[in-house]
Amino acid sequence: MIKQDKIFKELIRKDNKLKKILDASKNCPFLLEPIIKNEILFYELAQSIVGQQISAKAADTIWARIVSGSQNKNSFLVYISNTKLEWARKQGLSQRKHEYIKSIAANIISNKLSLEYVANLKDNEAKKYLELQRGVGPWTSEMFLMFAYKRLDVFSIGDIALKRAVSEIYNIDRSDDKAIIAISEAWKPYRSIVCWYLWEYLGV
Repeated sequence: MIKQDKIFKELIRKDNKLKKILDASKNCPFLLEPIIKNEILFYELAQSIVGQQISAKAADTIWARIVSGSQNKNSFLVYISNTKLEWARKQGLSQRKHEYIKSIAANIISNKLSLEYVANLKDNEAKKYLELQRGVGPWTSEMFLMFAYKRLDVFSIGDIALKRAVSEIYNIDRSDDKAIIAISEAWKPYRSIVCWYLWEYLGV
C-alpha cells in the first residue's frame, strides 16, 4: 500500500494547486483494502443508486431508513430482494430506484451477476460490465469503483460537486467538461484520491 504522504508529494509536484485541498489530517478511505464479497459490494452499490440525482443530505436520510430494517450488511442483500414497492415508498425511495436495487439483488442471488468478478476487471471493463445493469450509469459505476473497490484512478465528469470544486480552484467554467477532464489528467494515477479531497474541500 502506497503511503498517503508519498502520493501527496507526487500530486503536488504535478499540480501545485492541489496544495489547497490535500489535507494530511484527513485519511482518504480509498487507500484502505476493499472487501470483495457480493453482500458487502451490493450494500455499496445500492447506496450509490439511492444517491442518484438527489442531495447528499436527502440520500443519507433515505438510506438510513432503508438499512434500518436489516440486521447487518450480510443480510441486507436478501432483505432488499424481498421488499415491496409500498415499503420503498414509505422510506422515500422512488419506484424506479427500488426496481433497480431489487433487480440487482435478485441477479446476485440467482448468480446472474457477480460483483466479486468486477474486482478482476480493468476500470473501463468494470464500468461496461456494471452498466449492463438497469439503474447503473456512468456516475454510479464510477462512484462504486471508487468507494467499494477502492480504485485509485477514477474521475467522474458527471459529478456536479467535482465540477464545481474544479471550477472554483482553477477559475474555469464548470460547464467546460473538456477543460475539467484535461486538468484531471495531471492527477493520474490517483484521480480518485483527488476527487475525495475535492468533496472534502466543498464539505459534501
